[in-house]
Amino acid sequence: MREVELSVLLPPLATGPAPYPVLYLNDGQDLERLGLPATLAAIYARQAVRPFVLVAIHANEQRVQEYGTAGHPDFNGRGSQAAAYSDFVLQELLPYCQAAYEVSAKPEDAVMAGFSLGGLSAFDLVWHHPEAFSRAGVFSGSFWWRQRAVGAGYTPADRIMHGLVRAGRLHPNHRFWFQTGTLDERNDRNENGVIDSIEDCLDLMEELIRHGLDAQQSIRYVQVEGGHHHPDTWGRVLPDFLLWAFGQEGRRAELPRPLPMVRLQLNPALAPTILLATADIAPAQAAVPLVLPSTTRLVGQLPPAASVIAPHSNTPIMPITRPVEGDFLPYSAGYINLVPLDADPREVLRTQPAEIHALFANLSEEQTEKAYAPGKWTLKEMLLHQIDSERIFAYRAMRFARGDSQDLPGFEQDDYVSHSAANERTVASLLAEYDATRTATVALFDSFTEEQLNCRGTANGGPATVRALLYIVPGHERHHLNIIRERYQPIL
Repeated sequence: MREVELSVLLPPLATGPAPYPVLYLNDGQDLERLGLPATLAAIYARQAVRPFVLVAIHANEQRVQEYGTAGHPDFNGRGSQAAAYSDFVLQELLPYCQAAYEVSAKPEDAVMAGFSLGGLSAFDLVWHHPEAFSRAGVFSGSFWWRQRAVGAGYTPADRIMHGLVRAGRLHPNHRFWFQTGTLDERNDRNENGVIDSIEDCLDLMEELIRHGLDAQQSIRYVQVEGGHHHPDTWGRVLPDFLLWAFGQEGRRAELPRPLPMVRLQLNPALAPTILLATADIAPAQAAVPLVLPSTTRLVGQLPPAASVIAPHSNTPIMPITRPVEGDFLPYSAGYINLVPLDADPREVLRTQPAEIHALFANLSEEQTEKAYAPGKWTLKEMLLHQIDSERIFAYRAMRFARGDSQDLPGFEQDDYVSHSAANERTVASLLAEYDATRTATVALFDSFTEEQLNCRGTANGGPATVRALLYIVPGHERHHLNIIRERYQPIL
C-alpha cells in the first residue's frame, strides 16, 4: 500500500460535453520536464485535438518495481510489484477518474502511455486489458525486458514482452504508437549495427503484425534521428502522439507519412527530413528534425599521466544530453555549468588527468603542503578531497543505475580532509590513487545505457540522476582546478 499522487489536467472550459476521452500517463512527475502543459495549451489553441482529460500518475522510488510486465519480473527481480500496479490502475484509478472527472469508461476513449520502463508498463496494460484501453503510446519503451541476463545464455526469446505477445491474443481494436531515437543507447547485443532499443521495438511490431495487426492502420512508428532516451526528445514528439491519439477529424492527415520500418540508423544526409505540421506548437527548445520510418492523492497498492583513457567498449560514444532542473540539487548547478555546453562529459573525464599531472609536475613536496590562507586545505588535501568526492559521486551513480533509489547520506568534506592524513603521503602516491580512481570512474560511466543515465535517487537530502552525476564529477574537478590556478599558484 502506498499513497499515489496524480496530476490531473482538464481540458479548457466550454470545449464540449462530457464524458471526455482520457490519457493515463505513467511518470506523471515529469510533466514540466516534458513541456507538456505548454504543448497542450498550444494544440488546444489550434483546435488540433479533441478535448480530453490527462491523468498523470506520479512514480516514486519504487518505480523499477512497479513498472514492468505484470506477474513477470525481469532476470534481476525488477518489476516485482507490476501486477499490483496494474490492479491499482484497473480497480482503483479508472473508477475514481470516471467518477471524479467525467472521463469515458469506453476502451476506445482510453489511452495509456509512458516513457522507457513506464512505456513498457503502458503497453503491457493495454495488451492484456483491451476491455479497459484500446490504444497505447510508448516512448523509447524498455522492450529489452528479459528473463535472462546478456552473457548468461541470453537469446532473443528471453525478451518477456515479445513472448507475452506471441502467447497472447490480438484484440481488433488495438492501436499502438511507438517512438525510438537513434541515440537512445549505444548497446548492440548482436553487433548487427542496430542499437538494441530500435531492434527490440521493431521486433515487437513484427510480432504484432504476425498476429494480424494492420501495420498501416493500427501502428504508428516515429524514429527520431539524433533522438535521445530523455525528456527533451520525448517532449518534442508529444505533438505527434497527441494528434495521433486525440486528433480532430481531418487533423490526423497533418501527420507526416511514416517512412518504412528499417533496421538501420537513419542518416539525416540521406533520408528526407520531415517536420511535423504541429512543430510550431511544441515548447521552445533546440530544434531537432524528426525523421519518421490539478493534483489529487489516492491510496493504492592506472594509465600514464599524459595518456588518454580509452572507452571500455568498442561501441562508438554517442552524444550526451545535459541534465535538466530537477535532476540535481540547486548547488550542483555550479559544477554542471563548468562542463562546456558542447563537451561530452566522458571525454572531459578522460582529458582532465593530464591537466592534474601538469599542475603537480614541478612542485616539491613542501609546496604541495602549503595552504593559500590559514585554515584552508593544502594542495595534497585538495587532491585527496577530489579523489574522495569522485568515489562518492560514482558510488551514488552506480547505486541509482542499478535501481537502488533509497536515500543516500551526504558527507562532511572538512571532516574527511582532517582525517585523511594527506600531508603524510607523497605526491606520487596521491597521483597514483587519483589515476586509479579516474580509470574506474570512466569505465563505470562508459558502461551506462541511456536508460541508466536517467535513473534517479536521493542523495544528501535531494534528487540526483546518474546523468547529473556524470556532469558533476568533471565539473567538481574543474571547480578545484580553477581554485588552484587562482589562489594557490600565485603563492608557490
